[in-house]
Amino acid sequence: MRMTQPVRGMLAAIALSAALVLSGAAPAQAAITVTLSPTTGTKGTLVGVLASNCDQDATGDIEGTNVSFKLPKNNNNATGTFTVTDEMKPGSYTVAVTCGSDTASAKFTVTSGAAPATGGGSTASDAASVALWSGAGLVLAAAAGMWLLKRRGGVPAA
Repeated sequence: MRMTQPVRGMLAAIALSAALVLSGAAPAQAAITVTLSPTTGTKGTLVGVLASNCDQDATGDIEGTNVSFKLPKNNNNATGTFTVTDEMKPGSYTVAVTCGSDTASAKFTVTSGAAPATGGGSTASDAASVALWSGAGLVLAAAAGMWLLKRRGGVPAA
């Protein structure tokens, strides 16, 4: 089977896209990063904490308060939650997570007012969502390109 120029170009683009997606994976021994969801809230807000690249149980503390929490290992990450307490007055707080000998932090802002009503929701991290949708978009784009080329007669039947 002889490949036409558009098919070779599309295959090269797919290979490059796959290489870029795969190179976005965390290298071994990467430093941990902390992601909070949400990053602002009022008293009573439940905050999800993700320590990426933490392959063991971790602990978290909110500086300037007596609030501490555990983040059990979850695959190559550690995840946990804390609730904004009465002790946390409006302002910015550093949420520090310790994973083995590594420590990383993120900022959380306490706002004034009543806590929002909560319901069900996703626990997926923003990074995981981006990776999932990026991969799905690449597959969809490749499939659409192949379909268009096949429809135009540029690719012989297999």
